[in-house]
Amino acid sequence: MQPLDLFKVLSDPTRLKLFQILFNKESRCVCELVDLLDQPQPTVSRHLNHLKKLGILSCSREGTWMWYEVADDLPEWCQDILEITYKTLMNQPEIS
Repeated sequence: MQPLDLFKVLSDPTRLKLFQILFNKESRCVCELVDLLDQPQPTVSRHLNHLKKLGILSCSREGTWMWYEVADDLPEWCQDILEITYKTLMNQPEIS
């Protein structure tokens, strides 16, 4: 993962909101994320896939349920950027 790729994938408001929801290390299923974002499941799944491909998220399957969380093997520089981003987002109005 390169910094440019990280900034590019987080430049989308939906992906940034997904990151914000998942950053606290709690796993969430796709159905929960669909409800929280009030967007169609295929749209949410597509955005999750972008974050997963880059390595920001990891996922696991339980039956027909997919569970997503922030990956625990991120490079230190990436963890630092994501932590600063999360703290900044928490102090700003909600992203629309």
